[in-house]
Amino acid sequence: GGVIVVMEPSTGAILAMCSFPDYDPDKYFEVDEPKKFNNRAIFDAYEPGSIFKPITIASAIDTGKVTADTYYTDTGVVDYGRDQIKNFENKSYGYVNMTRVLEYSINTGVIYAMRAMGVPSFIDYVKKFGFGQPTGIDLQKESVGNINNLTAKGEIHQATISFGQGITATPIQMLNAFSAIINGGKLMSPYVVSEIISGNKVVKKNEPQVIRQVISPKTSLTMKAILVSVVENGHVKRAQIDGYRVGGKTGTAQVPDGRGGYKSDLSVIGSFVGFAPFNDPKIAILVRVDEPQSNRTG
Repeated sequence: GGVIVVMEPSTGAILAMCSFPDYDPDKYFEVDEPKKFNNRAIFDAYEPGSIFKPITIASAIDTGKVTADTYYTDTGVVDYGRDQIKNFENKSYGYVNMTRVLEYSINTGVIYAMRAMGVPSFIDYVKKFGFGQPTGIDLQKESVGNINNLTAKGEIHQATISFGQGITATPIQMLNAFSAIINGGKLMSPYVVSEIISGNKVVKKNEPQVIRQVISPKTSLTMKAILVSVVENGHVKRAQIDGYRVGGKTGTAQVPDGRGGYKSDLSVIGSFVGFAPFNDPKIAILVRVDEPQSNRTG
């Protein structure tokens, strides 16, 4: 299965939205599973994985506790008593800065950023980015996801959330938050309907609505540069387009097993969230693929 959503980041206008599996509205009575009626882009909350990392880095930069060029030494692991958090493929990267943290998608690096700003600030920013709340999109029925672990006791909960595990969000929530990172820092209210016309008269026209200013325009500009560097130097060089500077981030999330753990059969959800062009982003796109059968990374 999968979902793709395309948004105009400066306004919140939804330019395209689709999901699979879907159904033929002319033959709705042939649908064999009721869940196929759900609009997965606004209903199916999932653990987003590493596409959440820009949220953490943007928050830490906005507090002034780190910059794009803040360095730390990555040993490849963060200890929490009996538990350990490691990087993908158990890699360690040594002396790296926050830009490299996103380029190489370093779990321990976003934990460093989260710790630098402090857990209370991290919690505050995650909520300001709209997680755990409806976006207000003009479609039914919208899920709000689950952010209960955000305030759970024990920093390991916030640490795992910093890289997109232990928290769930819908594709529309994730894309809306990402758009706030690259549009100057404004969380918008997404909408599908531009205007309603009766006869030759416009009965209602939807205007862009700012929910709140989440990060400063300066932080937004810094994050755009980092995300372009992620595409140009990181794991997702194939996202580059001739004539444009493209920014974005991949994510590969494990699938919960329903018993408090994760499936061990290599089931993953791969995601990519990106934008273009750099100077004045016109589109932001989220792609989510459930349990890809070939390449198992975002």
